[in-house]
Amino acid sequence: MDYHLDLHANSFRSLELFVLALANYGLMYLANMLLARWLSVGEFDGYNVAVSVVTLLSTLATLGLEKYALRAVALLRDREDWQRFRGFWLFALRGIGAFSLLLAAMLGVSLDAFWALNQDATRIVIASFAAFLPVIAVTLFLVEVIAAHGAQLLSVAVYRLFLPAIYLVLLIGLSISPVNVSALAAVLCFGGAWTMTLAVMWTIAKLLMPAGIKKIVPLMQGRKWLRGSLPLVMSSLMLTVMTSGGVIILEILFPSGLEVGIYAVAAQTGGFISLIGTSTNRYYLPMMVVLIGRGDKRTIQALMKQRTLAVGSLILALLAILIFAGRSILDLFGEQFSAGYHPMLLIASGACFSALFADVPYYLQFMGLHRIVLSLTLVAMIVMVTLSFVLGAQLGSLGVAAAYMAAVMLLFVSLRIVAKLHFRRLNG
Repeated sequence: MDYHLDLHANSFRSLELFVLALANYGLMYLANMLLARWLSVGEFDGYNVAVSVVTLLSTLATLGLEKYALRAVALLRDREDWQRFRGFWLFALRGIGAFSLLLAAMLGVSLDAFWALNQDATRIVIASFAAFLPVIAVTLFLVEVIAAHGAQLLSVAVYRLFLPAIYLVLLIGLSISPVNVSALAAVLCFGGAWTMTLAVMWTIAKLLMPAGIKKIVPLMQGRKWLRGSLPLVMSSLMLTVMTSGGVIILEILFPSGLEVGIYAVAAQTGGFISLIGTSTNRYYLPMMVVLIGRGDKRTIQALMKQRTLAVGSLILALLAILIFAGRSILDLFGEQFSAGYHPMLLIASGACFSALFADVPYYLQFMGLHRIVLSLTLVAMIVMVTLSFVLGAQLGSLGVAAAYMAAVMLLFVSLRIVAKLHFRRLNG
């Protein structure tokens, strides 16, 4: 398979990636809708808490090497530095595999100490899904590696379509089998879908490798790569706390309460706008890092402006759909979930900012401004967590949604201002 990174930006290519992300959201939304109807309130809450916890851990388990791969793989391919290329490949796989195993083991041992969960069933669900953490972490790394080779559409097609489609098939198969549908069975189906996706991703990644790469002696620069990736994982982890932490905070405040399920559904519905940012990043970021490596400042600016225009129009369209059809969408989960309409709108408002400026944190970090990005993200995370506990205790899911919106807006507007000032200095 011969793919090359095209440095000529095309908005339609990024739109194709978003369409795939939208299809992914539709499939996962359907899966959650079915589970909300099949499971009891407590079971559905336990499922959402397990997914949120493992999502949080998977961000940490990759050590930031999956995001760093967008830089390293694209640059090393462009320079045909195959020794470092193979070294990075081996180092990343070994590091992610070992660290994710360690995290899964630590979670299994220390669940009682770190989580105020009195339900044995919830702990079992979390521990069972965490067993798939190495599979999930390596798959997330391969998604970015394949995208950095220039095969963004292929990478996202497998990740966004194959994974949720298999998960949905497994859930439907579970529902018609003699086995009772439970939160535990649901996370086992999800883990099975991740495992099958890993097998497909591994096959594709091997086919994309340059001919004769196995014969090349790898050049390891582990410390250098970790120095570059750890700031990425720290910022990603803090962002994940902001997006997934609300479910966990509400579970602490209202154990097995309906508020947890309402917020989870509202976050999934309103937060899908942020998919515009993550899906288009896989198209634009590999080009950006090559242009940064070449010092082409004008093209970088043009690339970021084109992305903002393309993404902005999509954001307005999706926000309008949520405003006018949001209640009807939430009713699909059950009558009790329509209470999440206002939390959904608050979450969607914050997601608009994260989608519009999703490339800005990576640009700043690729330019070496790690400290500024990490400092601003840390402040935003502290604001979100603090406000979530304060407002959540009084207003429930609405309070946590307001905390998320305020923190995300604060963060991405601040980062955009920093990036604009940085461009001015470069042009000067």
